[in-house]
Amino acid sequence: MPPKKANAKNRVTKGGRLGHGPKWTPFEAWNFDRTARETIPGATCKQIDSFYADPRRWDAAGRPERPRLSALPKTEAENESACIADRARAALAEPVDALGVKYCYTCFECGRNPDDPACGVQCYDEIHSGGVNTGMKTFFKKWLEIRHTGTADKGYGVFVKTNGRYEIPKGSYLGHYVGEIVAGPSKNNMYLYEPQVGLEGDTDRPIIDAGKMGNWTRFMNSSCDPNVGESIMQIGKVRVIAFFANKTLKSGDQLCIYYGDDYFTGHGLSCTCDEFEGPHDPTVVGAGLKARERQQQALALQS
Repeated sequence: MPPKKANAKNRVTKGGRLGHGPKWTPFEAWNFDRTARETIPGATCKQIDSFYADPRRWDAAGRPERPRLSALPKTEAENESACIADRARAALAEPVDALGVKYCYTCFECGRNPDDPACGVQCYDEIHSGGVNTGMKTFFKKWLEIRHTGTADKGYGVFVKTNGRYEIPKGSYLGHYVGEIVAGPSKNNMYLYEPQVGLEGDTDRPIIDAGKMGNWTRFMNSSCDPNVGESIMQIGKVRVIAFFANKTLKSGDQLCIYYGDDYFTGHGLSCTCDEFEGPHDPTVVGAGLKARERQQQALALQS
């Protein structure tokens, strides 16, 4: 007797693996009053720990001249292997076919040039996984939580936990943006980040897309006075969008970035953050300048 097929509801709520997709679990969040936990359906967004690149999408894009990308898994059996994350992260390495292109960032973890043999996968793994009290995933579980903001336009947000005394110093590294690596920009998608890999003008430059899968960073809302800044950085041979605390973050604070002038003008949106009463144009109030100033101050603490 053939096994029963799992229904769509179970696949969404329990997590697992769908088709060529990575292993995932659903996001859990507090309600606005923080009286109950609720599950965010996987149909909205799947929670993944590291970058993912669909081999079918990359095969269709066709990049045989880039050996690092040709190492992506071609079969479901390879997709099941433990090295899927390493192969997906390879899409965020500098292209090896571009003449004269060198790494323009030193490694955030070891301070070496990524071409140095001593700089490699271990640098990324230390930042991403770390030990018992370190690593991006552990940091989120220990210090942060996803909670509904109480408004439909903002939806869920990321907050410093309130069940204790928590304080995250200014300048602290919080994590980096995770999602599916796609070739070139997708239309009508508000969850895209470009890590600036490859030559400007390439139509297939890798883009980090957290629209359907990602980590907690995708839930950060925008503010015209952000307390979190982002910066393109190199960790090992992987290019990432890293997030740092622009201010000292305390229990109950919501983590907010500034989405950027292009985001609001490109999508024809107004900002609804609490810095100003009612919807407003962030490009008029100088939100971009303020975000850059705070970012520079935070990054200066890293040097």
